[in-house]
Amino acid sequence: MPVKGSAVSAASRLEGKYTINPVTSCFDWNRSLSSQGGYPTISLAGGRGTEYAHRVAWAEVNGPIPIKPCPDGSLKWEIHHLCFNRLCMNPKHLKLLTKKQHSAIQDRK
Repeated sequence: MPVKGSAVSAASRLEGKYTINPVTSCFDWNRSLSSQGGYPTISLAGGRGTEYAHRVAWAEVNGPIPIKPCPDGSLKWEIHHLCFNRLCMNPKHLKLLTKKQHSAIQDRK
């Protein structure tokens, strides 16, 4: 098991920290959660802080989350849980959206 703050990749830190729900196919996180919003968090390599684990899971499959401005004028890109389960790490349940798109979905919920 990786040591916190070691040079192990963030993606490899996800291994063994979730269980797969056989009914929903969600990869349910079973470790630390953020104090703001209760999202799964992991330590980044080299002691560079923490990151939301679902963002790491999405980036592992799809590449880095863009840092360029969003085409709709939103200030940042966000990862939406299609399953509406904030503990889910399944990349198939995650979608890259602009902040405006994500807010519109959350408002309809």
